[in-house]
Amino acid sequence: MFPIFFPFFQLKYTPPGAPLLAKRVKELLMANGFKRVHEDKTRGVDHGTWVPLMFMYPEADIPVCQLSVQTDRDGTYHYNLGKALAPLREEGILIMGSGATTHNLGTMQPSGSPVPSWALQFDTWLKNALLEGRYVFSLEKSLLIIY
Repeated sequence: MFPIFFPFFQLKYTPPGAPLLAKRVKELLMANGFKRVHEDKTRGVDHGTWVPLMFMYPEADIPVCQLSVQTDRDGTYHYNLGKALAPLREEGILIMGSGATTHNLGTMQPSGSPVPSWALQFDTWLKNALLEGRYVFSLEKSLLIIY
């Protein structure tokens, strides 16, 4: 469990589910070599999803299908997952990623604590890469590469 700095339990954001989209996502992933695609119809929407959506769609009137980051998988796995889902963009589906560049709730410290060196190093590298133009973006391929 992570320390709670904000009373999230007081907020309610309950968008409708998107079962047909979930089925389409599963089809796309399996067609692109993802052998195991687990559907959890009982889990609610995570704060990483509902917090941005609460500001974008405050009425919670858009269907939501949430996917989870696989913490035991690497960046290539997630890049390929994104590639497999790219056709959804052409079908009018909003694909959104959210979260911090580093997000380890298990190591969170109270407000005002020093940032862990590994997180600061990565954040600095990412900021510099973006500011210095060390990236390639292709709207046609839905691709961002940072080097």
